Amino acid sequence: MKRLKTLISTALLLTSLTFAENSAPHFASGVKVGEVDQDSALVWVRLTKNEKADFSLLPIFTEGLSMDVKDKSGTEMPTEVVPGLKGQARIIYHVKDHSQKIESPWATIHSNRNFTHQFQLKNLHSNSTYLYTIEAKTNNSKASRSIKGSFKTAPSKNDPSEIRFVVTTCQAIRSVDSGPEGHVVYKNMLNFKPNFFVHTGDILYYDKSPLCVNKEQAESKWDLMFGYQHNKNFHLNVTSYFMKDDHDTLKNDCWPGQTYHDLTFDQGLKIFKENVPMGDKTYRTFRWGKDVQIWLTENRDYRSPNNMKDGPDKTILGKEQKAWLKSTIQSSDAKYKFIITPGPIVGPDKKGKKDNHANAVFYHEGQELRNFIRDQENTYVICGDRHWQYLSVDPKTKILEMGCGPINDQHGFGGNSGEIKEFHKYFSGLGGFLGITVKNGKAKAQWFSAVELDPKTNIPKVRYTEKL
Repeated sequence: MKRLKTLISTALLLTSLTFAENSAPHFASGVKVGEVDQDSALVWVRLTKNEKADFSLLPIFTEGLSMDVKDKSGTEMPTEVVPGLKGQARIIYHVKDHSQKIESPWATIHSNRNFTHQFQLKNLHSNSTYLYTIEAKTNNSKASRSIKGSFKTAPSKNDPSEIRFVVTTCQAIRSVDSGPEGHVVYKNMLNFKPNFFVHTGDILYYDKSPLCVNKEQAESKWDLMFGYQHNKNFHLNVTSYFMKDDHDTLKNDCWPGQTYHDLTFDQGLKIFKENVPMGDKTYRTFRWGKDVQIWLTENRDYRSPNNMKDGPDKTILGKEQKAWLKSTIQSSDAKYKFIITPGPIVGPDKKGKKDNHANAVFYHEGQELRNFIRDQENTYVICGDRHWQYLSVDPKTKILEMGCGPINDQHGFGGNSGEIKEFHKYFSGLGGFLGITVKNGKAKAQWFSAVELDPKTNIPKVRYTEKL
């Protein structure tokens, strides 16, 4: 009898442990590391009920939409693609090849931020590769699941180390090109060995199939976008900076105060900041060693309505941000200065657009910025938003603007400007990414294919190179 009781107790214990393991949180929406400088970083995580997204809910999740098929406007985003789960998480991190580990306290994660949490890491070493492990558990249980990754910190401002970074824009569920793996460019960009990555916005589209007409659907699309395996693996292992634009704020060409069905502009702002590692300011600057400094502008939060009459009071940046941008650029001693902006300053844009500094409706502020950049040494514009790759030279000020292009060729929706000889040094109607390399005090920009690989290097095929 005693033996029987022991066997029953053991069986119950094993069942309990198995249940705890099965009910513990997963990381189906991945991990993202951002806002990294010389000594700090933010690490974002979301706890999920299941190990993977439920890609079976809509065919578009893995099939995408070809360019000859219009968006299915009647399709709305399911809200249970990657359900979240309450629990606790902590991060354990250390410099690569060093054994001393730092362990954070356990953080309790609820539904109030869509089951997300940001760990703030401080007192980091500059120019170092950090390895981290995030552990998750249900309340009052032992750590039961973990996920591992890495990121790089920025070199100090006097460090002449080589810097390599990549930039892309405009990605969508409708442009997935490798089924549940997501966007293959994320796999291929790793071969470039970037120090960091910048996404200039339109990370997803609320107003494109499957549509997000309320807060719950918008959150669900974020949950899915980083559940694709290529996307997830990339952000686990690369320092990233995230910017937003119109489609991942609310809808096409939006401004404050507008709505999209039941989704409001203010809800869009909150959802964005919940789903990427980001501090209070959405415009910021980061120094990467002696030679590189980047500026990330905010083009939605402070803008005037697009239909306002143009003049000195009409703005995209707002007075505070514009003053900050000018003063920080003028005070920087970095050899190369890159203004990374969601929309073009030079263009030229395709006909009929009325949303950015390259358009006539924002000509006054656009020309103010072009004149300012002209007077700054080694200062270049990198822009997103446009669904084609290009290098433009403004005929009046001679400043260079590099359009990184969308995530892949499939995202050529909406057409392009076509090559305009007056502006373009390089033009391609295709997608991919822009890679910047600064080595021994010299910089070059390269436009890459998303898919085609160089058989010798396994790095994506270079379409065009420009020495800066």
